[in-house]
Amino acid sequence: MVDTIGIAQDAFTEIFLKFPSLTIIENKDDPVEISLTLPVQEGLKYKIWLCLQNRDELHFSVGSFWCAWFPCTDPDKVRAYIDSVHGFLSGKHRILEHYRGKHCVKAELQEMNGTQWQTIVTSSRLWSPVPWKKTYKQIQN
Repeated sequence: MVDTIGIAQDAFTEIFLKFPSLTIIENKDDPVEISLTLPVQEGLKYKIWLCLQNRDELHFSVGSFWCAWFPCTDPDKVRAYIDSVHGFLSGKHRILEHYRGKHCVKAELQEMNGTQWQTIVTSSRLWSPVPWKKTYKQIQN
């Protein structure tokens, strides 16, 4: 049996070693294997939630963006997860939220590629096809 908790702990440790001044709160009562919150604080403009759930899914959530990288037994998935969180924490990545009316229907984690933002991963939500005006909100640390 693979130690997925150990894999997740190692990933979280690697993330936090680059940002040692950030306060991290462990949410022991959450119904997942590991749940960590980084509240808004000096050096962090937005609340972030990281977790390991369903034994092998590494989750990253900020604003309306929520994505999972799995299985965590795949080193490439773990590397992509760590790089995504590092990128957001460092300000190199941003999240672009897409709204229809007041509802966020999609959020993209993006990185700068030359002179344009390129989407790394997308989180989507179901929405009504009502033709509301589409607006955007940028979230960047």
